[in-house]
Amino acid sequence: MQKWKNYPGLTGEQKLWVKTPVDPAGAGRDGLASCERPFDSFGTARKGGSARVEGTKAVKLVVTDKADKAGTYTFYVAAEGKPYLLRTVYKSAAQHTTTSFSDFDEPLGIRAPKAGEVLSVPGGS
Repeated sequence: MQKWKNYPGLTGEQKLWVKTPVDPAGAGRDGLASCERPFDSFGTARKGGSARVEGTKAVKLVVTDKADKAGTYTFYVAAEGKPYLLRTVYKSAAQHTTTSFSDFDEPLGIRAPKAGEVLSVPGGS
């Protein structure tokens, strides 16, 4: 279930999933269909040495963000076996984000919520 504790007026774990209508005209408005930074804003990648990510040997690739000269991406790529992207770190004066990836080639334990766990919202925004 989605945690809402960081939103004003909402606390803890909510008990319902929210189902909203799908509107093809609104595709991408949720931010999931597009990158925050377009790839053409990436500068040249340079090797940043070796590291370990959750016990896995990795190679660091450091890329400067041309759109924000103070911003850098560090991509951690598995050094052995398949070159999976293990972690991405973005740092700038205004932002620091880390995204980690794991359990490659493993099945996902996904289940649709039961009907009683879904709140349908009419219309759309």
